[in-house]
Amino acid sequence: MNNLLFSLNVVMPLAILMAMGYLFKKQGLFTDGFVKAGNKLCFYVLLSCSLFKNLYDSVLNEIPYRFIIFVVISIIAEFVLGIILAKAISDRKNQEGVIVQGVFRSNFAYIGIPLSTMMFTESQLVTQTSNEISIITIFTIPLFNVLAVGALTYMNDHQSDENLLAASLKNLAKNPCIISVCLGIAVLLLRMAVPSVSFVMKDRFGFVYKVLGYLASMSTPFSLLMVGAGLNFSHSLTNIRKLSLVVLAKNLVFPGLILLAAALMKSFSPVDFAVMVSCFASPTAVSSAVMAREMKGDGELANEIVVYTTLFSILSLVIIIYALRTAGCL
Repeated sequence: MNNLLFSLNVVMPLAILMAMGYLFKKQGLFTDGFVKAGNKLCFYVLLSCSLFKNLYDSVLNEIPYRFIIFVVISIIAEFVLGIILAKAISDRKNQEGVIVQGVFRSNFAYIGIPLSTMMFTESQLVTQTSNEISIITIFTIPLFNVLAVGALTYMNDHQSDENLLAASLKNLAKNPCIISVCLGIAVLLLRMAVPSVSFVMKDRFGFVYKVLGYLASMSTPFSLLMVGAGLNFSHSLTNIRKLSLVVLAKNLVFPGLILLAAALMKSFSPVDFAVMVSCFASPTAVSSAVMAREMKGDGELANEIVVYTTLFSILSLVIIIYALRTAGCL
C-alpha cells in the first residue's frame, strides 16, 4: 500500500496540473494564442533557465559515462524497434515515420524532468537528480531530434532529404535547452579549473541569481498547464488499431523492457532509475505532432499519439513507478 501511495504522490500532481490546463482551455481562460505563446515561453525561457540553474548549483564530481551510454543505446534500440513495429502495422507510407517517432520520442523536457525530481524528498537526492537529468539532456534532446528527423524524412520518401536534414540540424544547434545545458557545463568546468570563480553570480550578483531562480521555479507548473491546454480530443479515432499498439508500446512495453534490463544489470542507483523513468516512460513529445505535419507525415495520427500517450501515461507511470519501488530500484 505504501508503494502505491508513493506512486500516486509522484504522478498525481502532474496529472492534476495537466487536467487544470485542459479545463482552463475549455473554459476560455486560456486562448489558442495564449497557449501558443505559453509554449514558446516554456521552451525558450523557463525550461532553459531551469536546466542552467540546476547545473550552476551543482558540483560535477564525475560524469556518469556508463549511465549515459546505457540511455543512448536504449533510445537507439527503441528507434529500431519502432521501425519494425511501423513496418508491421502501417499500410501507409506517411504513417511509418509518425509511428516510429511516437514510440521512442518522449516528452522529456515538459513532463520527464519534473517527474524525475518529484520522486525524492531528500534535498541531496533531488539535487543529484536535477544535476544528472541536466547532463543527460545534452545527449537525449539532440538524439531524439536527429532520429525523429531521420524517420520522418527517409520513411516518407521526401525528394529533398538533404535540405530537410540540414535545416533540422541547424534548428537543433539553436535549441535553447541544449545551449543552456552547454553553458551550465561550461560553468562547471570553469569552476573546476578556476575555483576562485566558484559562485560569482550567486555571491556577488544575487539579484540576477534570484531572477533566474524565479523563472526556473515557474517551469514545472507552467509547462504542465500548457501540456494539458494543448490536448485536443476532438479528432475522430480513425486509426484505433495502430494507435492502441503505439500507446501500449510507448507507455508500457518499451519502457518496461528497458527498465527491466537496467534492473537486471544491478549497476544503477535510484537517481539513475528516476531519470530513466522520465526519459523512457514519459508520453510522446508534443512537438512531434508539429514536426510530423511540417514533414508531410500523417498529422492526425501524430496528434492522436500525443493525446492518448499523455492520457494513458497517468496510469502507466503509476504502474511503472510502483513496480520499481516494489523491486527496490527507487
